[in-house]
Amino acid sequence: MKKITEVYKEAETEKENEVKSSTVVMELEDFIKEHKSLIKILRSGDKKALEAEASKQEKELRDEVGDDYEEEED
Repeated sequence: MKKITEVYKEAETEKENEVKSSTVVMELEDFIKEHKSLIKILRSGDKKALEAEASKQEKELRDEVGDDYEEEED
């Protein structure tokens, strides 16, 4: 019988070798909700609201692409 640490190590290795899809899928309802929020913030948000949304979007992007994300230069 395998030790729990061996099973955990095997699971982590499988996770590391997992191939990510190149397609992001989102429920239409969530897409509409997110974009309505983004439009509102972009049109009328103050600096604090814009920065907060930028941080939220950056986190979402990093969570999805990980180390492949590079912040663009201005």
